[in-house]
Amino acid sequence: MLRVSCLVLAFATLLPQVLHAQDTPLSQVLVELIQADVRLAPPSQPGFPTHEAHFVPGEDQVLAPYLFNQAIVSQLSAYPVGSSSGGFTYNFDPALGTYARSSNTFGPSFAERALTIGKGRLNVGGNYQHASFNTFEGKDLEGGDIRFYLTHEDVAGDQFFEGDLVETALDVDITTDTFSMFANYGLTSRFDIGIVVPVAHVRLDATVVASVLRLATENITGIHQFVGEESRETIVESGSATGIGDILLRGKYHFLPRGAGGLAAAMDLRLPTGDEENLLGTGATQAKFYVIGSGAVSRLAPHFNIGYTFSGDSSNEFLNVTDEFNYVVGTEIYASERLTVNFDVIGRQLIDSGRLVDQTKTFNFRNVAGQQGSASFNEFALRDGNLSLATSAIGVKFNPMRNLLISANLLLPMTDGGIRSNPVPVIGIDYAF
Repeated sequence: MLRVSCLVLAFATLLPQVLHAQDTPLSQVLVELIQADVRLAPPSQPGFPTHEAHFVPGEDQVLAPYLFNQAIVSQLSAYPVGSSSGGFTYNFDPALGTYARSSNTFGPSFAERALTIGKGRLNVGGNYQHASFNTFEGKDLEGGDIRFYLTHEDVAGDQFFEGDLVETALDVDITTDTFSMFANYGLTSRFDIGIVVPVAHVRLDATVVASVLRLATENITGIHQFVGEESRETIVESGSATGIGDILLRGKYHFLPRGAGGLAAAMDLRLPTGDEENLLGTGATQAKFYVIGSGAVSRLAPHFNIGYTFSGDSSNEFLNVTDEFNYVVGTEIYASERLTVNFDVIGRQLIDSGRLVDQTKTFNFRNVAGQQGSASFNEFALRDGNLSLATSAIGVKFNPMRNLLISANLLLPMTDGGIRSNPVPVIGIDYAF
């Protein structure tokens, strides 16, 4: 226990404070871009009422930035951690009076196996991942494919020019870098405890191109325009933040030993230590309870994890942190005495999280001559329900010397729901004492 306490203290002293590279919190960047009202210059066309055209977001545009933020935070909260049993697991052999390896593989990378590390044993390590995101609900984040339409606010007299729209095309570049440090300790031969401390860096660069769509005013260019008599304006926001993410406390009990596996029960307690205003944490306490099964057949060591995550309310009123159903299925493959190959499918279902779906919306208008018309555009709208996410992971663990392990993995998204990343490389190292 003394070794664990010393390691936790060392981690705490090494962690950087949160650094902000901008005045606007990251959770507000998209809010300001998407939800903000757009004000145009006063009309220069003679004969039209003098007013500063004011285009306002609808209900869906108001919700959109918060769901974007929720998707980003949800992704960050799933940072990969090493198995709490570590790569080396031991059983005490009373006949020899020593500890012996209980498995010929080095364990999974993104799942748990039932085996525990062994009484009085300790393993420490860390892993690093870099993620860049390319789509949201199947639409490209870059290139302006995500669009919202702002309508003219009501003015006195039901003026025809209220039929114009402002189209806002969003271009977002989001990257995250997460380094997770972990320590696991065997309190007994069947009960392990652990801690994971993530340090995350989030970078967000966003651009909105706002364009006047003259549905009602047609070629009347002097009525709705930006400053400088332009029909288009580009708005840019960016920022970054670095700091501690949500710390994870872990416990696992191997209640049914069976050869090189069996069944175990585990709990992960995620603490709201990350800055939710800058997308470094959820702002909510989460408790995950799950069952672990594992075994060994020849060179294969299959495993499964099935659990449920209970989530409290976030301290950020705009983040809806929901309960989750979680599962992992996969296997370790014994390649040699020093090399294990891993494959996993990692699934999460966010309960009643709601999601944005692309649908057609029709806008009605009338022109200066009183003729009625309509135009249809695709934009996101809120739909109730669950959000299902699945990721495959393939990688290796290599033992170059003694109790040292080096791992390399690749995370590959399998679903288009929510925010989707490019393939995510993950590298790690851990050592068993």
